[in-house]
Amino acid sequence: MELKPAVTALLFAALSAAFLLPGGGETDQNTVQGIWRGAIITVTATGAMLDTHTGTFWISEADLCTNALRGDSVLVLGVRRGKYISPLSIRVKQSNDVFSITRRRFRNILAERISNPEARGLTGGLLMGLRGLIPEETANAFRDTGTSHLLALSGLHTVIVAFVLTLSAGAIFGRRPASYLTAAAGIVLFVLLSGGRASTVRAGIMSVLGLLWMCFRGGRLHGLSVWWLALIISLAISPDILSDRGAQMSFGAVLALLLFGKAFTGRFSFIFSPLYAGVTVTAGLMPLITEVYGGMVLWGPAATVLSLPFMVSVMVLGTLATAGVTFLIPLLEWTTGAWTEMLSVFSSRSVTFPEYILWPVWVFSLFVLRVISKWNGFHRRFR
Repeated sequence: MELKPAVTALLFAALSAAFLLPGGGETDQNTVQGIWRGAIITVTATGAMLDTHTGTFWISEADLCTNALRGDSVLVLGVRRGKYISPLSIRVKQSNDVFSITRRRFRNILAERISNPEARGLTGGLLMGLRGLIPEETANAFRDTGTSHLLALSGLHTVIVAFVLTLSAGAIFGRRPASYLTAAAGIVLFVLLSGGRASTVRAGIMSVLGLLWMCFRGGRLHGLSVWWLALIISLAISPDILSDRGAQMSFGAVLALLLFGKAFTGRFSFIFSPLYAGVTVTAGLMPLITEVYGGMVLWGPAATVLSLPFMVSVMVLGTLATAGVTFLIPLLEWTTGAWTEMLSVFSSRSVTFPEYILWPVWVFSLFVLRVISKWNGFHRRFR
């Protein structure tokens, strides 16, 4: 869909506003002793993120990864400095909803069947968002290559699941409404089982809308219209979603692809298209990536593209291994090991730009990407 200049300008403004919104959890740097109560929104191998009525805080406690999940309630007695809490005592109340129980049982199955920590962690992280299972050294390998976003369940994971579900339903029911409706139901179930993060909710809404469109209308689907509808639905479900950094990255990445994306043709299109998509997302989210991660890894797009086959393989092999196909576990372990070895080649220091350089570079990058994405149209006008 060709965008009018006014619409493009409005979207630029909306994307910039999302970048400038506060991320929540900003607190003073005074040292405070106290008690905090809230819900866990993220668990890693080194601690957890706690959402309370006074803000969002990071709890430095590695043991949480073994007995806590996203959605569990936590009572913490400790010392806070800024947004970090050093706990003296922690009490975890496990969530009893059916989806939390399912994730906990899945974690137990992983512990029983996959002994390799790296394979177990990446399987749990990619399939159910169980980042607490990922060893710290493995997480560091992804951080140092600008691919940490692959470890957090996002739109990319949801799209992969949606693609597999659509193919599977199509093989069973053919191109009939039952096929699209079955795939849509499977996507909703995946989003709920994975914890309902803002990024997966966004991708789930867009995937379901796309399937319903193909089911009842057919024809070309306007991605930008679906993006706006997903944003409206997400805001209706959670009005404070725009202050969530994960949501900002998710919506911003898709908007960048819609505005500046380009599909290449030819022999090497399978390389150039995803590489250009990685560059587009990295450039489009440049201010946000710099703020959240403290800088940018220039090799991140290339490392992301090369990681995609490994990522899909781990998701498929991990699913089969946890389902009881245990003879695939050695292959799963080899795949995860090869993945981290490949990432070690791209490991480098992140680059940080001062603000007076960052913003002009960002605007110029968006201009260049826009010209590249619409080059054929410009070429026809001026030849």
